[in-house]
Amino acid sequence: MKKHFRPLNLGSLLLVALFLPAMVGATTTTTLDFPFPFPGWGPKPVAAAVEPIPTLSLDPTRVTVSGVSSGGFMAVQLHVAHSALFSGAASVAGGIYECAKGDVGRSQGTCMNNPQAIVTKDHVDLTYERAKKNQIDDLTNLKDDRVAIFASPKDMVIKPVGSDKLEEFYQAFLPKTSITRLTHPQAAHGFPTLSYGSACGMMGTPWMLNCQEDLAGKLLAATEPANRALAARGTQDPTNIVYFDQSKIVASSARMYAWGALYIPKVCREPGAECGVHVALHGCQMNPDFIQKQFIENAGYNEWAETNRLVILYPQSAKGAGNPYGCWDWFGFTGSNYTQKSGAQIEGIRAILSAIGLP
Repeated sequence: MKKHFRPLNLGSLLLVALFLPAMVGATTTTTLDFPFPFPGWGPKPVAAAVEPIPTLSLDPTRVTVSGVSSGGFMAVQLHVAHSALFSGAASVAGGIYECAKGDVGRSQGTCMNNPQAIVTKDHVDLTYERAKKNQIDDLTNLKDDRVAIFASPKDMVIKPVGSDKLEEFYQAFLPKTSITRLTHPQAAHGFPTLSYGSACGMMGTPWMLNCQEDLAGKLLAATEPANRALAARGTQDPTNIVYFDQSKIVASSARMYAWGALYIPKVCREPGAECGVHVALHGCQMNPDFIQKQFIENAGYNEWAETNRLVILYPQSAKGAGNPYGCWDWFGFTGSNYTQKSGAQIEGIRAILSAIGLP
């Protein structure tokens, strides 16, 4: 079993507990997760040898997205904004569309800690308003889509009631039978895997949890368009990971990392391959500054991509002023339009998808 993490001891947990109240109450803090409260746990950035981004033969009817934590919120934002492109979405420890309403205080006070106060109808109405103004795609695109929602009763960062609000939201646009609910009784905040990461109930970097749970496979199966069955999980080939220069594709206003990654099975490089695409979004403290390439290499998506003619796109966010932990923008640090097609990060990810061959 591979493990690349530093487990929290009791003293460390107490230090984190001391930081938590200040973080939740401060209006200047903009992270879903926790800061590093002691020496030796700071960011350790990693470089990547970038290659030209390839243009592939892709199936535009088979495009899906998933994300964890801030990536879970961003997955929903991408899905709703570009519902003409995405056929499915999965949120892991995330929440309702436009939850924060551009207010970092609301993101922490309501979305993270008091989701029972969310009025779902307000967010549904706001979504219809966005569509009426052509700020997002026509909402009728959602009616045939498939959605997966994961939440754990042991999540101390995003209370699982938020997942109920997200389900209520999606039920306004697509049948309840198209929504798959997933959970794990012991999982802390993070992304459960089959065999990689911290102990399942241990919160902290790399925010990947060894829960003997192949969540990546379950998310892909639950969002596969038309409920098509997936072939069995395969074995990833590390040589199929391609690192590319995001800065040549994405505007600086998106505040994304210098590079992103793609997993491209060899069959998907063949002319006319018509492979599907899945966008996998990391969470806060999960970009290369904090966990290097661990999410890209070990989340479990690549194994399924190998046997299912699927390309996995791993965009990478960047840390910076107002976003010290490299979160995806689910509260407005890139601008008030952050949940719309014109939002900087949504535009950036869409530009990458265009660059690899999606119309």
